[in-house]
Amino acid sequence: MIKTSTETLFDLNDLDAVSAGDTPFEIEYVRADGSGSGVFLLVLGGQSEKVQAEVNRLVNDRRKKQAVAAAMQGRANPDKADFTPIEDDIAFGHRLTAVRLVGWRGIKQEWSAENAYRLVSRNSEIAEQVTTASNNLGNFMPGKSAA
Repeated sequence: MIKTSTETLFDLNDLDAVSAGDTPFEIEYVRADGSGSGVFLLVLGGQSEKVQAEVNRLVNDRRKKQAVAAAMQGRANPDKADFTPIEDDIAFGHRLTAVRLVGWRGIKQEWSAENAYRLVSRNSEIAEQVTTASNNLGNFMPGKSAA
C-alpha cells in the first residue's frame, strides 16, 4: 500500500472539467499577423455540459436522419443511396464550434446563437481560435493543484 500525504491529494471538485468548462473563458481574437483585434469572445470548455449536450444532440440528429434514409431507400440500390454533401459536413462543424461561443464584446451586433454561427461560419480563423481555446483545459482549470 502506498501512503500519500494529504498535501498531495486532490479534491474531486478540482478535477471536474465538466463544471469548470461551464464557466466561460474570454479570449481575444488574434489576427493572422499576431496583433490583437479588440474583439473578445466568451468560450465554453469542450467538456462543459452545455457543449456536450448540444454536440450529442447534433450527432444524434445526424445519425437518425442517416438511419431513416437508409431504411427508406435501402442500401442495395446505389442510385438511391443517401450521402452527405461536403457542405453539410462544413455546416455541421460550424454548429459544433458556434455552441462553444456564448458571448462577446467589441462586435457591434449583439451576441445570439444565430450571430455566433454566422461569425464562425464566415471567419475560419475565429472558428479555429474558439475551438482551440475551448479544448484547452488549462483555460478553465488554471492553477488547480493539490490542496
